[in-house]
Amino acid sequence: MKTTPNTSQNEVVVLMPARNESRNLPSAIYAVNTSQDVDAKTHVIVGANACTDNTVDVLETLKLKHKNLDYVIESVPGKPRALNALMDRAEKTRKLGTSDVVLFLDADAQVQESTIADLTMMLRRNKKLNAVSANDVAAIPNSESVLDHLLFGISEISLSSLALRDRKASCMAVRANVVRGVRFPEHVIADDLWLQMYLGIDTVETHPTASVTVQSPKTFFRFAESRVKHLMGLYQLEEFFPHSHVREHFPTGTHDHAEALLRDAELQDEFVRLPGVYQLASVLALPIHAALKAAAFVGYRMSPQMKNTAKPIPTITESRSRRRTRHAANA
Repeated sequence: MKTTPNTSQNEVVVLMPARNESRNLPSAIYAVNTSQDVDAKTHVIVGANACTDNTVDVLETLKLKHKNLDYVIESVPGKPRALNALMDRAEKTRKLGTSDVVLFLDADAQVQESTIADLTMMLRRNKKLNAVSANDVAAIPNSESVLDHLLFGISEISLSSLALRDRKASCMAVRANVVRGVRFPEHVIADDLWLQMYLGIDTVETHPTASVTVQSPKTFFRFAESRVKHLMGLYQLEEFFPHSHVREHFPTGTHDHAEALLRDAELQDEFVRLPGVYQLASVLALPIHAALKAAAFVGYRMSPQMKNTAKPIPTITESRSRRRTRHAANA
């Protein structure tokens, strides 16, 4: 049966890739649908990507409660595959006009009550921007384990931007007319960074106070593996963009070594197939990455441009306090 695209304007289409996220999906979708001050209709499309749990069953149950929910199943694993399937469904079922916004949101990220409104408002006010990202905040683990809290501290540091643009963006609002027709290269690991480079780094900003809560890693190796994948993804970008442009905006890691690994696809496949070697490389890469990131942070803070243009950014606590005051006044 052929689906007729929706004709409504001023719509936020939330694209949510999910792989075995049955536990997180109910709260993630609920947070989207209870967002405040969103001056647009919200439609959510979830991409169930090679799920081996009961994600699809959970989505069927959620559809009975949330009438604005749709989902698509992608059997081939890989987030780029899920994102492409989501874009296909969105373009077939939604108009994606000039007044609409596409919101890329990870299933393990939960928007705050004003996040969507903040991001869309920033896009509306600044016509030069193509996309706006929210700030990632790691969820405090509900555990008495010292190791869990140590991992939380490490992930909190890694998720903070440190005034650089080399971090994961779990929530990004993009102008629908700009992203329409865009498809992700399936072998690129860092899809968020690829999208930023595609849109133009000067047209992508991070909102000063809008935030999403993300799940912190449960084990050290999961955290280290995610950091290595992210680091490797930075160099994969060079297959699509000039080397100097990528290095300028993402000055992280030992370039020649990572480039050698990534240029040889066969070697990369063998590298991933060996868990012991992969974990060892993750452990070794983590302190190197942290040291280089710290050096870049110090250099950025000491630069004349930073001294001349630096503005204090309100903390999350201050932001929430202002929102509570505003809601109380409106009430």
